[in-house]
This record gives sequence, structure tokens and C-alpha cells, in this order.
Amino acid sequence: MVIFRQILRVRLKYILIAVIVCGTMSLFKIQKFTYTPRNTENYPILIWWTPFIFENKKLISCEDRYTCVVTKNRSLEFDVAAYLFYGSNFKEDDLPLPKKNIPWAIFHEESPKNLPFFLYEEGQHLFNITSTFSRDSSLPLVLQYLEDLQLITDTTYYVNLKQKNKLLKQISPVLYIQSDCETPIERDLYVSELMKYIAVDSYGSCLNNKRLPEQHSVNKILTNLYDEDFMKFVAQYKFTIAIENSICNDYVTEKLWRPLIAGSIPIYWGSPTVTVIYNYGDLS
Repeated sequence: MVIFRQILRVRLKYILIAVIVCGTMSLFKIQKFTYTPRNTENYPILIWWTPFIFENKKLISCEDRYTCVVTKNRSLEFDVAAYLFYGSNFKEDDLPLPKKNIPWAIFHEESPKNLPFFLYEEGQHLFNITSTFSRDSSLPLVLQYLEDLQLITDTTYYVNLKQKNKLLKQISPVLYIQSDCETPIERDLYVSELMKYIAVDSYGSCLNNKRLPEQHSVNKILTNLYDEDFMKFVAQYKFTIAIENSICNDYVTEKLWRPLIAGSIPIYWGSPTVTVIYNYGDLS
């Protein structure tokens, strides 16, 4: 199971990119954008205007239905079928204008906090095709931080209540860990007040009364959200405070899934639609 998770983590970003590329080609056909290739290979060219992971040129096939060239070479814009943007690298002052009749597609897995431009109607309507955490996207990524539904009931990291009670001699019943000190919802202020009434082990870059073991550095956790050793560390706690950095419909991250997988009860504050997301049938 652990090896399977590692493979999934490596492939996850590539899978998400394949989704936006193939989805763009599919919707490109559905929305009937006109395009006549002028390149000798006779394939539609999709340009990553703000690139993510692809090299200068890559041929992609989507289930034998569509084949296209994906590139970050802007010099090919004379023959472009669609522009792709990665939200975290998006710049309002660097766009392929005028837009003309060429579809724009954006892939953005983060919350609008990372790019306030997307909070405004002008930003939201700039793209023909979207792939974000929102269920309203053309290609939604609502469960992007949950690699497999079976992980919720998997007992790999399970620590029974008797063992957790014994651990209370060494740790608090509640865990709080964070790396982002500047969040719109001021979650550290809430936890700081809570700590006046109950014992909380707070780790991380901002509010902390304990230091993470050396093998669980914040940088390592951010690189590997579901590191096996760190999951065992979380599993020792009865509760985990899980507060998103932004409160947006459908924006649910590892803050919720990690304690659930580890077997620590999440005290969650985040997406108002989280109960809908729990009903996985509604997402199909």
C-alpha cells in the first residue's frame, strides 16, 4: 500500500496536467472553435503561456481520440490552437493579447488567496476552460488531495484509544501544525485563544509551543504531504486542528484528508460545502 501511494504521488501532478490538456481538446471540439493546422505535423498546438512541467515540445494522445502538441515555446503562437495557463505562474501583465478566437484554459489547484485576480468577475470570465478545485469548473479537481477513497478506511496508521490514552503522558490530545503564517482567516489567533482552555501541541513556522522532530521538518512535509513517518506522528494524536488557509466552496486540502487517513479526528474549519464533498456520489 505504501509503495502504491508513492507511485500515486509521483504521478498525480502529471495526471492533473493530462486532464487539463485532454479536457481542453475535448471541449475545444464541443465548443466548435475553428482551427486549421499550419504545421507540417498537422497536430493542434497547445502553448503553455505560463508553463508548469512540460518541456519545449511534447506529443500527447488522449484515449486515441485527440492528439496534440503541447509546448512552452511562445514563438509557435502563429499556429496555436489554445493557450494553457498555470495559475500559480499567471501574470496579468503578460498575456497573449489580443485574445482573438483562441480558447484559453487554466489549471489552478490552489485557492484564490494565491492569486487575488481570480477573486474578481473579470478574472473568472477570462478563460474558456477551467480546471480548479471548484465543482463549477469545466474540469473540477475537488478530490485532488485525496489519492484514493480507500485510504479513509485503511488501518495502516491506526492507533487504538488505549494506546492514545497512554501517550497523553507525553503529548497533548490535540495537534496543530501549520507553515503559512499569513492567512486571511487568522487561524493562529483562534488556536492561540483555544490554547488557554485546552492542551494543544502546536508545531510549525508560526504559532508553536513544541518543535517538530528533526525528521519531520516543515519543508519535508510540504514536499511530501503524506510522508509515512509523519503520518505515524499525526496518528498518535486524538484530534487534529484542520483549518484551511482560505474559506472557499469546494476548497478542501490535505488539512482534512491527512488526519482522516492517519486516524486522528479533524477539527475542521474550511469549505462550507465540505458535507457535499463527503457525499462522493454527488461529485460524479
